[in-house]
Amino acid sequence: MRTIIHTPHILFKGFIITLLLLTQVAAQAQELDQDARFRHAKLLYQKNAYVAARLEFAKITAKVYREDVDYFIASCAVRAGQDDGEYLIQKFVEDYPYNHYAKSAYVDLGNYYFDRGEYQEAIRSYEKNQNNTSPELMFKKGYAFFSTGENNKAMASFAQLDNSFTSYEKDAAYFQGYILYHGGKIKQSYEYLERGFESEEFGVSAFELYMSALYSTKQYKELIRMVDDRGTAKTSQMIVNFYADAHYALGKYNKASDEYTKLFNAYSRSRNEVNYYKAGYSNYKLGNTKLAEEQLKRSAVADDTVGAYASYYLGVLYLQTANIPFTITSFENTTKYDTRLKEDAYYQLTKALMQVPNYSRVIEVVDEYADQFPNGKYKDLSGEMLSMAYALTDNYDLAINYIESRDVLTTQMKRTYQRVSFLKAMSLFNDKKFELAIEVFKKSLIHNLDRSITQNAYYWTGESLAVLERDEEALFYYRSVTNDGSEIYKKSLYGKGYAYFNMKEYEDAKVSFEAFEKNYTKDLNAKYISDVYMRLGDCNFALKNYSKGITYYKQAEQAGDKRLGEIYFQIGLLNRYIDKDAEATRYFKKLIAEVPNSPKLDHAHFQIAKIEFEQGDMTEAIESYRKFMFKFPSSPHVPFALLDQAVAYDNKGNTASSITNYKEILDRFPRHETANSALLGLQQKSNQGEFKDFETYLSRYKSANPNSEALENIEFETAQAHYYNQQYTLAISGLQDFIKTYKKSSLVVTAKYLIADSYYRIDEYDKSLSQFYEIEQEKDFSKYSKVLHRIATIEAEKGNVVVSNVYFHEMMNASTSSKNMIQAATGLMENFYRVDQYDSAIYYGTALLSNARTSVLVEANANLIVGKSQYHLENYEDALVYLLPLVGNSPDERGAEAYLYISKIYYLYQDYEKALESLFILTNNFKNYEYWQSEAFLLMADIYIDTDEVFQAKATLNSLITHSTIDEIKFRAESKLKKISEENNENN
Repeated sequence: MRTIIHTPHILFKGFIITLLLLTQVAAQAQELDQDARFRHAKLLYQKNAYVAARLEFAKITAKVYREDVDYFIASCAVRAGQDDGEYLIQKFVEDYPYNHYAKSAYVDLGNYYFDRGEYQEAIRSYEKNQNNTSPELMFKKGYAFFSTGENNKAMASFAQLDNSFTSYEKDAAYFQGYILYHGGKIKQSYEYLERGFESEEFGVSAFELYMSALYSTKQYKELIRMVDDRGTAKTSQMIVNFYADAHYALGKYNKASDEYTKLFNAYSRSRNEVNYYKAGYSNYKLGNTKLAEEQLKRSAVADDTVGAYASYYLGVLYLQTANIPFTITSFENTTKYDTRLKEDAYYQLTKALMQVPNYSRVIEVVDEYADQFPNGKYKDLSGEMLSMAYALTDNYDLAINYIESRDVLTTQMKRTYQRVSFLKAMSLFNDKKFELAIEVFKKSLIHNLDRSITQNAYYWTGESLAVLERDEEALFYYRSVTNDGSEIYKKSLYGKGYAYFNMKEYEDAKVSFEAFEKNYTKDLNAKYISDVYMRLGDCNFALKNYSKGITYYKQAEQAGDKRLGEIYFQIGLLNRYIDKDAEATRYFKKLIAEVPNSPKLDHAHFQIAKIEFEQGDMTEAIESYRKFMFKFPSSPHVPFALLDQAVAYDNKGNTASSITNYKEILDRFPRHETANSALLGLQQKSNQGEFKDFETYLSRYKSANPNSEALENIEFETAQAHYYNQQYTLAISGLQDFIKTYKKSSLVVTAKYLIADSYYRIDEYDKSLSQFYEIEQEKDFSKYSKVLHRIATIEAEKGNVVVSNVYFHEMMNASTSSKNMIQAATGLMENFYRVDQYDSAIYYGTALLSNARTSVLVEANANLIVGKSQYHLENYEDALVYLLPLVGNSPDERGAEAYLYISKIYYLYQDYEKALESLFILTNNFKNYEYWQSEAFLLMADIYIDTDEVFQAKATLNSLITHSTIDEIKFRAESKLKKISEENNENN
């Protein structure tokens, strides 16, 4: 084997060669890595991943890519919305002015903004490249100016495309024509729009605008010629629309009708009120009544003059078919708008109303006509109809206004005025519009021709004022009822007694109640006398005639008054005043045992404990107060119990418990009248070194009871005045500002209540409810019961009956006021009826009827609901007991509904004669209540069918279908009519 020996020189040379080779390979590898990274970055850029692409470009350091990399980094920054984008583009152009990207960088940037609709930015970029005048750039630049409202600059940019013989020139011509057209230069726009016809993208739009120009300048024949020449190759909804409109404008109704039909079939969006009117009118003129009616109906829904014109011709069509209700609706709509047909519409409307007849509306319409057309062409004819309508109407308002407009009144007019004003006032009273009722009752007192009406007017004026708690004014009217031995006179004594009683003038109240007792006869409801005994007991209580008061309370019990809890409590309380604590305790315990649901239950427990406390039996008193507070934690007497119990603890040497009670009063009831005594108790303990936290409670007391500030009261009174002046929006704003300013004021709760009630009175029930819920826990608030009532009422209106009932029950537990108890019972009665719990509705309804303080309105409502509930339970005889009293005493909707249910009962008994008699009264006397009248006609039809009066049944149902505005009624009438026809077919 041959041995090779390497010398050192040869070894070093080989090392150098190897090193060079490795360096060259590394450089080639790095170059390959940079190239791949550049391709990858461009791929990200092309896929719109600009943030990632920028990061990738930033990693490329090869000099060969430096200029391109800078461009792409700048472009990525722009497209990614990064703040340095525009700066980087500008820097790129400055650094590399000869780079192939530099020439188009700003154009590229502008195009990017252009495509995004950011035209201001696009313009700014385009302006930086003044050397580029390519057609595309000029068009885009012009369009950008157009889009930003710079029309002069747009026109200048578009003008540079003139004679360029490019597609951009045709596109630009459309926009040049558009700008001129909308600038009022219609004739100048024609040349450009005609060139724009050749635009691939905007050709149709250019032709549409040209047609609009011809139509607006009334060149209808030229418009038709051009559309005919153009054919259907390039058309649109707007072109077809103008084509139909041009034929309509020329009176070529046959062609117009055909073109509108094509328009509606081809373009659903063209089916608007204007087009339907023109199509409908065209068919009206051609005698195509069915199609005209269909199209005009679609146009008449418009709340503008188009709808008015459509309504008029629709009314003419309805009149031709004797569809009077629809005729009336159509002509009424036309009278709402100022058109050339308005006067004719008034006359046609009056004639149609006379056919119904609806005399009340005739009077109103003729008055409107006379006001708007004092010298109108139908003046004499409408005057004749007006005279006839006044003679026949039973509309109280119109009769009153007519008589008041006369300079001289006959005796008969005065008699009529007294009667209709009294009836109108009673209607307002029944609708709970007491302020208005008072005004109209006073009108019925102007002419004293019917003494009975005068007596009633005085009495009911007093009742209205009493409901509004204006007792002093009510007294004048009660006293004005003369002693004629009538029922009204006796009731006036009762009302007078209550007015004095509410004013706390107990001596005068006692005299009036005693006068009622003296004049009482058994023909009056017994509830009056039992209630009078109660009030006489109260009066003597207030006048410190305690023994006499006890006597009257016992008489109330003997007279059948069901307020046993109140009676026992008052007797117990009066016995305390005459130092008969044992007898007082007996009555308090009697109340607890016999009337466990009495709202006075908590007070009775409290009085028993109070007696023990005052007798010095501290151990018993402490325990009794403990049981009382445990059983009635929300009672308004809890603060007093805590205070007495604290004193008892102190007397027993239990200082810690005494301090605990004082602290609880200040923690729970910082604004209560007992809070000051509790603070003094803690102060005493602090002075004795037995309580170390007095300063904390003193601070809390001061915070809850800040000293009154004059400005605070002024601001509150100002905001509150808005509430009482019925300026509820101003009240809300003022009271909210008050709360923000005086967050710790003792008046904040009252302010929140007034805000809540203001929202309620302007029908913003959700906001009202939210505000009332904020103060529902303020149980020591003077209007706490009203808070509960409002919450219960709103929840009931929202359909939350279960929640509503909870608050009505809470209201009963929280109040002893008869008014509040009546309101709560009314709410519960209505709620239970609403959810078909008729037994419960009857329970609360009968409780209301047995309450002497129940008003006439509430009594009527209770009779109706109890009667209807008995009806639904199939207790028909019991139902009649409650419904029959309504028919003579409720000339309102309740009376109408009562008549219907009475008729239903007679119908079920097959006593058809009585049923029809009741129904005829309903349909003749309650014309303002369409629903109940319609129900009556349906029941009449059933009776006619059962008695084989088929013709009458069909006539009744057909009339109902024709005249009713209630879909449900019409559907039921149609179903009955269909059934009659089917049965007749079977029989034949």
